[in-house]
Amino acid sequence: MQGEIEHISIEGIISAVPENEVCNDDYVAKIENRRVKKQILLTGIDRRRVTIGEQKASDLAVVAADRLLNHLKWERSEIDVIIFVTQSPDLVRPSTAFLIQDRLGISKDCMVYDINQGCAGYIVGLTTICSILQVTRGKGLLLVGESNAIDGEEVDRNALLEGDAAAATALQYQEDTTPMKFINHCDGSRANYLYKTLNNFAYMDGNAVLLFGLSDVADSVKKFISDNGMDVADIDYYVFHQAQKMIVDGIAQEVGIPEDRCLNSCQLFGNTSSASVPLTICLGKEKRKLTGRKKLLLCGYGIGLTWGIIMLDMDMDVVFPIMESNYTFEDRKKFYL
Repeated sequence: MQGEIEHISIEGIISAVPENEVCNDDYVAKIENRRVKKQILLTGIDRRRVTIGEQKASDLAVVAADRLLNHLKWERSEIDVIIFVTQSPDLVRPSTAFLIQDRLGISKDCMVYDINQGCAGYIVGLTTICSILQVTRGKGLLLVGESNAIDGEEVDRNALLEGDAAAATALQYQEDTTPMKFINHCDGSRANYLYKTLNNFAYMDGNAVLLFGLSDVADSVKKFISDNGMDVADIDYYVFHQAQKMIVDGIAQEVGIPEDRCLNSCQLFGNTSSASVPLTICLGKEKRKLTGRKKLLLCGYGIGLTWGIIMLDMDMDVVFPIMESNYTFEDRKKFYL
């Protein structure tokens, strides 16, 4: 699926991470495994943020959204739609978006729901909420986040990839905007490469996922750029899902993207699934002191298998610093959790 989104403006992005920081080198000392040492070098993930206690992805998302709404001075009654993209909801049902609507004090005249998406979740979420706002001509909140990382004595090598984070993006309808161009792909025949069962058994074929990134994803990025009559150099910055350094670097090399054009965050925060793209934008703005309008190519890819791209012109002045929070909302007690 491909298309163009008109009349939608991103008014703000803010990301939130837990205060609890975990250093992967600490695990090496605990388990003394040479394969783990090698994995840390290959993935480029030095440290991650991990939730503790009862904190969930929704807690991080609400804290981020609340600060963003206050900064923008948006009335809570103005929000038409809330979408929460996550694979770690608070409940099996209903959607966690209902809890978020209540916590934020959003009007009942609002549509809310979850999207069960992982690594391409921000791209899917943006495409979805922008399509809705084109009809309602109002304001919306896209929230993304995961809290899957494990901080414990029993650690498998896949756990060393995962970090916890969330992000909130505020969008609104505006006539005078540069269109966003997007494309989305999926291949359910390869869903067995990366999955988790209902009894919590998780599996990943690392080599197959790596090849998927270096072939399907890289080829799609090259074709997307070419089909839009552009060259690699015409895009200011590329923001890929931060699966791990080896995959991100490999895709960039296949496409021919200079290293200084790629924003990165996995070294400090790990693989944060649907939150990785906005988190990387926030970190990139902060580290590189980016200001003014920039042309960004955002690319998410992973579980499904799915991959998608959005190209947009964005005002980097509406991107806010990453915030830290260990806050947990008390309403969880209503559900005997």
